[in-house]
Amino acid sequence: MDSRNYPFKEFGDGDHIYATAYWTKSQIDNPLGIALAFHGGGFVVGSRKMLPMVQIDYLANAGFVVVSADYRLCPQVSLYEGPIQDAKDVYAWCKGSLPALLKNDAGLDVDPSRTIVFGHSAGGCLALHTGALSDPPRAILDFYGVKCTTDPFWFAPLPALAMIPSLDEAFINQVFKEPVSSNTMLSLERASNTSEQPKAKGLPRPDLSVPRNAWLFVTLKEGTQFPAIVQDGDYERIDPVNLFSGKFPPTFFIHGDADGMIIPKFSIEAKEKLESFGVETGILLPEGMSHGFDVGVELNEPEFASIRAGLDFLIKHANI
Repeated sequence: MDSRNYPFKEFGDGDHIYATAYWTKSQIDNPLGIALAFHGGGFVVGSRKMLPMVQIDYLANAGFVVVSADYRLCPQVSLYEGPIQDAKDVYAWCKGSLPALLKNDAGLDVDPSRTIVFGHSAGGCLALHTGALSDPPRAILDFYGVKCTTDPFWFAPLPALAMIPSLDEAFINQVFKEPVSSNTMLSLERASNTSEQPKAKGLPRPDLSVPRNAWLFVTLKEGTQFPAIVQDGDYERIDPVNLFSGKFPPTFFIHGDADGMIIPKFSIEAKEKLESFGVETGILLPEGMSHGFDVGVELNEPEFASIRAGLDFLIKHANI
């Protein structure tokens, strides 16, 4: 597996947001498609390094350059002006600039018309937002993503996090003293299944000694996170479901039926709405699976079946 880091956007005082492109040498004889991915982390923590390597390998071996992108993190920026805008910008960069860069740097032939997009949790929301662009991807895969954002669920205490202890408000509010960042190297990074890290399934327990982690999980527990990251109260424009139309690309949803962090009814409702517009959709609700269930799952394990189905959906539509 070869890879290269690229800055795709500048912000602040000369800071850059980065994406990492991955590809497999055995696939360089034919033009490669682009598979753009967005990580999870509640729009507050995480980085492009969280993308599971088994999913990168699967798509790279199917003839894609896999691009895992960072984006500016809340609450220093609003959800709409930060993560959502950055997702749109890296999508445009992938189609407009990346093919020439990879041709020059690695001798790769890349076909930007064969671009597909997927994301996990918060990243699922970002992936869906690319579907309403004027030049949308061939297909989208949403792993247990954020959507239906006017539902009371997003503003109520989260029972799944009832075990999170009460923490000093001054301590967790230290997050607001931090500069704008496009990635974090926090405990959730260990969820990434890379060769340098131990194999583990599911998302790890958060390190609440880090103010940013603590702020995220306390506000999620209390039901105050969404107002804090949306900031302007416009919950409708951040909801990708409001962007659905008959022009939306084929979309597949994967959502564990035991997910308490983001309840699966949102993926079911999103699928039904897309179907009402005549858009090709699919959904799998893996039994007994919780949030982040795909992390650490290997290719030969039974749990990979639903993951494979979603990735194959992307591959099929990129090759039509």
